[in-house]
Amino acid sequence: MRRTLGLLALGLVTATAAIGCKDPEVKGSRGRTVKATIAEFDPNAVLDLNLDGGGGGERPDDYEVQTQFNAAFPGMDECVAKHKEKKGMSSDAQLPGDLSIAVKLNPKKGTPLGVNATLPGKLDRETDLKDCIRDAVATVHFPTYDGPPIVAEFETQLDAGSEWEDE
Repeated sequence: MRRTLGLLALGLVTATAAIGCKDPEVKGSRGRTVKATIAEFDPNAVLDLNLDGGGGGERPDDYEVQTQFNAAFPGMDECVAKHKEKKGMSSDAQLPGDLSIAVKLNPKKGTPLGVNATLPGKLDRETDLKDCIRDAVATVHFPTYDGPPIVAEFETQLDAGSEWEDE
């Protein structure tokens, strides 16, 4: 009986390993076609407030969260510049509209649990641009705090442009 169960378990492990070890799909000389990005999340989902080890319920300081979010601007600007170049647009051309970002803060670690981005109009269908912006925000180290994960929402211009000031 033990031998039969052992062989059955070995067969299941072998079958699982065979399924789980599929070679990645590679297209062309550039390598993999899939780009890893930060997870999105359902902003309407009910948050579980009964976290193991969670106490207090202290919220992070809004000013500090905003200040940390500002560190994502250079990366987001780079995403916009790459998008313009890809579309053959002038670097002086400005993408119109506001960008909405929702960040699900991780109370125990500074890295976000998820990032959602909503781009204005037709640009919302530009997944490369959207994923690039989400990844730029995911690199930000937000403050840690005692309590459950919360969602911080930000709105800013998608393409703030640039102005030269004479001194």
